[in-house]
Amino acid sequence: MYGAESLRLPGAELAARYRAAGWWRDETFLDDLARAARTRPEHPAIVAYRGDTPRTICYRELAELVERFAGALAALGVGRGDVVATYLPNVWQLTPLWLACARIGAVSAAMFPALAERELRYTMTVSRAPVCISLDRVDDVDLGARVAAAAPDTVRHRVVIGDGSAADAIDFAEFFLDTEHPTPDPALALRPDEPAVLVCTSGTSGQMKAVAHTSNTLYAAARAGAEPYRLGPDDVIVVPHPHTHMAGMTYGALMPLQLGATWLTYDRPSDLGLLLDSIEAHSVSWAYMSPGYLVNLIAAQRERARDTSSVRRIVSGSAPLQPDLVESVRDTFRVPVHALWGMTENAAVTMTRPDDPDDWATRSDGRAVPWMEVRIDADPGEDAGRLLVRGASQCLGYLHQRDVYDACFDGDWFDTGDIARPDGRGGIRIVGRRSDLIIRSNGMKVPVLEVEGLLARHPGIKELALVGYPDPAVPGSELCCAVVVPDGQPPTLAELHEFLGGTGMARVFWPDRVQFVWQLPKNSLGKIQRAPLHRRLELAAAPR
Repeated sequence: MYGAESLRLPGAELAARYRAAGWWRDETFLDDLARAARTRPEHPAIVAYRGDTPRTICYRELAELVERFAGALAALGVGRGDVVATYLPNVWQLTPLWLACARIGAVSAAMFPALAERELRYTMTVSRAPVCISLDRVDDVDLGARVAAAAPDTVRHRVVIGDGSAADAIDFAEFFLDTEHPTPDPALALRPDEPAVLVCTSGTSGQMKAVAHTSNTLYAAARAGAEPYRLGPDDVIVVPHPHTHMAGMTYGALMPLQLGATWLTYDRPSDLGLLLDSIEAHSVSWAYMSPGYLVNLIAAQRERARDTSSVRRIVSGSAPLQPDLVESVRDTFRVPVHALWGMTENAAVTMTRPDDPDDWATRSDGRAVPWMEVRIDADPGEDAGRLLVRGASQCLGYLHQRDVYDACFDGDWFDTGDIARPDGRGGIRIVGRRSDLIIRSNGMKVPVLEVEGLLARHPGIKELALVGYPDPAVPGSELCCAVVVPDGQPPTLAELHEFLGGTGMARVFWPDRVQFVWQLPKNSLGKIQRAPLHRRLELAAAPR
């Protein structure tokens, strides 16, 4: 058993309240699959690109694959309460494997190929997974060998998808596809309020967490993407980000499954030309993409235009949307872009809506979905304050880190660690992380994300992070440094000041110095690690 006792399982009263409101249900995604396989068996469920070759899996075939994979997992000794680790990019096997785990009462631990040995070992150890399924390799990285090196003794079976099976590993095609196994008892299937998925995440400190969700918390999360935009079974959905991340899993797979719709996946999402070709070929109607991905996609579309007229909505999260990007999306794809804010712990909490002003996504992260609540605790006289949330898509906790998760709560409100302010229309605008807060000598708090977002538009900046460091003249206060990865000729501090002045940003928020680096430190999830930058600046400012 993996340690469900370390999680905050939902109480009967809370579960009943969420069900009465329609936010939770007595079904799971397995029921959605069975319904779609019965009512529209030949309708495409997954169109999965491996390289530039697509494989289409209809709902009938998807249901058959889930049964076959469930039998194979049971034959490996996986039972109720066990964890199966999946170390995979967006390949067609991923979703049926998750569903196969649920079919036999097991939990999926979603790990993506960017995780290195340290994070792999942590996740497999904390989950006590007896089975790990990986691809043979991604680009020049031998994933099978990486799993073999990282696997603790609790991993009894390593399964490899592909031609280059690692030593002592089980060949996926032979065991899961070509071998017949007994059909597991349907009574084994996970119930709606039982832990179903572990999603790996980490803060900028690099501390890994295995975040536990149920079918019902994921159902609430999936509804958040579908209902505001009136999605239905005939939509075609694209999320070209790892489906082992919360956004990719929820909106790229579980949301279309719940709708009986079609979703596209790519093992090489960096091939923007292929993605645009597939949008045209399959009449994609809804997409979720990060701002950085959108910038590159716009450039690829302008280089060679495809027919993207089927796209009705684009939703973006993970970073603030800047006005020039929103305008570029509208000019290039002729659709609005909406902002979404959430966390691995709760998926989408707020989002801008179709009835908001066209440019609202540049000024707001939107209003809360009906089944989530937000609260801003600001100090007297302050506009912004700490952001707390609660509701039906909130996770069960961090596996084997109950004390860490409990420390995030103020009563029954989850403290997100973010700073937010009201947007004036009943929603919020994220200002930054409390851990990244820069407080001036006059007590003013620098809105880190807003300043970073503006500076990111400077043509001489490829990437940057705003970091505070001690003000030697005023103990307890900080100065502000822009740590910049230049793009071409590095901009001077005076040029950055002139640029910010042109945007209307208050002078008190301008950086006091600029420092250039070749690259910013990041963890394996791609998040900028500010702590090393802060320590470096702190040492540089220390008296000698």
